[in-house]
Amino acid sequence: MLDLAQRSDLILDGILLVTLGCAVVTDLRTRRISNRLTYPVAALGLAVHAATGGWAGLTASALGLLLGLALFLVPFLLGGMGGGDVKLLAAIGALQGPQFVLLTAVYAGLAGGVLAVGYLLYQRGLAGTVAYATGGRIGGARPGAPRAAIPYGPAIAVGAAIVLLQTALGAL
Repeated sequence: MLDLAQRSDLILDGILLVTLGCAVVTDLRTRRISNRLTYPVAALGLAVHAATGGWAGLTASALGLLLGLALFLVPFLLGGMGGGDVKLLAAIGALQGPQFVLLTAVYAGLAGGVLAVGYLLYQRGLAGTVAYATGGRIGGARPGAPRAAIPYGPAIAVGAAIVLLQTALGAL
């Protein structure tokens, strides 16, 4: 029989998976991750951790949220990602805590690199991708060609799914 903490962890894992699915779908369709998704999820994470873990639970959840914000804040400020991506990582931190969100960001970075290369290959072909990646020094990039921007929600989802899977396998 599961105790309260184990049940709340399973519920939070389920909320995480639903959140990631919604974020991926909306990010791919609209290139946005809505505040209507991220804010309630972050608040729910804080509330559940406060209810089940008291001040220690609330503190861990708040640290996860703040770390999630901090990890993507500089890329956001430099124009490298959208605010929805930052708030999604913060919501993940509120649900799962600081260690989880740190690992998610690392795996999301790796997944984002792979997705970016795949996206470039799909959009521009091999020659265009090589030209883009080398700044036009090889293959002659066209002046004024649009900057490639990929939705980053799928990369965040892959990163979080990897950490969730690692956590589940480690718990066995």
